[in-house]
Formats: sequence, C-alpha cells, structure tokens
Amino acid sequence: MSLESRLTLYRELEERRGRPLIVYVTSNRQGYNAAGIIAGDSVGEVVRQLHALPAGAKALDLLIISNGGDPTVAWRIVSLIRERVPRFSVLVPEAAFSAATLIALGADEIVMHPHGNLGPVDPQIVTVKQREQGASQPISFGSEDLAAFLTFARKEVGLTRQEQLLEVFKLYCADVGAVQIGVAARSSQLMMSLGDQLLKLHMRKRGESQKAHAITVALSKKFYHHGYPLSRKEAKQIGLKVTKPPADVEDLLWRLWLDIVEELELREPFLPLTVVAQNPACAPLFAPIPQVNIPTNVPPELAQQLLQAVLQQVQVVAVPPTPYAVINALIESSRLASRFIMEGRIFGSRLPDLRIQVNVTQERASWRTMPLPVQGAAGGQS
Repeated sequence: MSLESRLTLYRELEERRGRPLIVYVTSNRQGYNAAGIIAGDSVGEVVRQLHALPAGAKALDLLIISNGGDPTVAWRIVSLIRERVPRFSVLVPEAAFSAATLIALGADEIVMHPHGNLGPVDPQIVTVKQREQGASQPISFGSEDLAAFLTFARKEVGLTRQEQLLEVFKLYCADVGAVQIGVAARSSQLMMSLGDQLLKLHMRKRGESQKAHAITVALSKKFYHHGYPLSRKEAKQIGLKVTKPPADVEDLLWRLWLDIVEELELREPFLPLTVVAQNPACAPLFAPIPQVNIPTNVPPELAQQLLQAVLQQVQVVAVPPTPYAVINALIESSRLASRFIMEGRIFGSRLPDLRIQVNVTQERASWRTMPLPVQGAAGGQS
C-alpha cells in the first residue's frame, strides 16, 4: 500500500465522479504524539492543491477523514474552496468528526459511505488546574457541560433556590476556572455562528435559513457527547444534504480508506519501546539478565543484601539512538501530494534496577512534498 497505489484509485474516482479530487486525512493513530488534527499549518497545503486544479474546473470533491481540530481552519478551508469552484462535495468514507463535520456543513453535498460518520460540533476546552505543591492536572470539558450540570442540579437533585444554584456554580468555577467558562461560552457562540454560515453558503432558498439553524443547534446541543458518531441515516434525519454513493464509488471510497490505514499504520499504536525493540542495534537492552538464586531459609535482611550486591554489579546498558518517523496528516491528489511528518530519535537504556527506559527527542515536524510516480502525474477532470 502506497501513494502510487492510491493515485490509481484517485484517478478512477475522479473519472467516476467527473471532477477533481483532493484528499485530506489526519491520523487517528494511538500512541505517543501519533495523532494529527486539522490545524492552521494545513491551509497552505490546501491552497497548493487548489492552485494545481485543472483550468476551468467547476466542481470539486474533498475526501476528508479526521477527528477534528480548529473550527476556524474549517471555515477558512471551505471559504478557499468556494472561491475556486462553484460546486463542492465532501466524501466521507470513515470518520469526519468535529471540525471535519464543519467542513462537511459547507459542502453542497455530503457523500457518505455506510461506514462513514459525522459528529457533534460542540467545542471542547482543555485547561490546566494547579494542585497542591505546584502539581498541575489537565482538565477537559465541553461547552455544554455547565448547562447540563446546572440542569442536573435543578431537576434531578432538586436544588431550586437561587442561592443553592449559585453555590453549585461556584463549585464548577473553582474546578475549571471562571475564565475558561467564559472561553467555553464564546467558543459555543463561535460554533453556532460558523455552523449557520457554512450551511447558508448553499441553503439559500426561502425557509432554509431556519432549517440551517436547526441543524446547527442539533449538532451543537442534541447528542450529549462530543464523540457521538452520526450515521448516514441520522445525518439525513437532522436535515443534512447526504447522498448514498453508487456501488462502484462506495467500493472506491473504502479501498482508499484501507490503503490509507496501511500507509499511516493506524492499526498499530506508536509505542517508542516497540520501535526500539525492532532495532537490531538495541538487542543488548533485551539480553538475558542476571539471576539470583537465594535459598528460602535465608533471613530477609540477608536476602536483601545479597540482591543489592548483585544489582551493584549490573551496569547501565546504553545503545545507539533509534530514528523514527510518524505521519500525522496527508493532503493528496492525483496532481500533488504532501504529508506532515514528525521525526526524531528514541534513546533507550537499561538501568541498574533492570528497568528499560526510553526518551523520545523530536527533531523535526513539518509538511513535506512527496514526489509523484511518473504514471500518477495526470490531472483530474473538471
């Protein structure tokens, strides 16, 4: 599985759909810094793809797979596409959550595979709470959590007096921070505004304005969990312009997704120790260790002394660093391809107490242009 194999699928999908295709994927790989998000650094790559479109292109497909990211980047990507082509469709073979769902809201058509999902767009806030003795703890909460908390206190617990609810509100503020509650409120307002604006880019007929707002409200407030997966049927039920692809297009979408899964190694978490273990130069870390046979009748104090004496003879085992590279995101088409790659080195050592320790040093993280195979250089149709 590789870019070369996907180029063939890209060209075939462009032929079936009769328009150019751009693919934007952020990794959902588990493990150390392996996942990617929709972020501002991707905008330049999207612009390069739009600049490379065939002259006179009147429509565009954007295949997107992502767990989300910056909502303002979603608005910017849709605005850039709308400036370039009058008709715009989003293809969803798998998950397009959060900011990726926002991008889908800006499309004239959402083509969803049966395994595809959209998701709620309620903002998620991450803050750091200072604990005792200088320790800190990250706290994540949704913009709708405060309202849900107060509703629970009022309706389920039965706290109806204003002074009671005020005390509950103070508890919430003490835990997440009053400033962060303000951030959450503004983020919620931003998301409602963006949702409405994106939908109204193509929902312009009389009466569609209220329908667009109802869709935004549903995606912001009605699913009760930011990770809720909206199926194709549910997306249509709330009013989105979702279409079912023909069988041949459906097959192409899924084959593309499977190819990307292999390329980004999404089925295998990125574990630094596993990477080190696969490096032959690091074999000494996993060499047999000294064994201590202590008779059972030895007093505990003497047994401990014997064990410490053996451990003192064990030296720290250091090995050469292991290079690593992880693809966090890719933006591709049959005309141009780039990837966001994080790379560095993993330092491994075995300590005198026999624990294996790894330290990851990130040395570079950037978008890279990937050379296209000669046979994949043809452009798509307009």
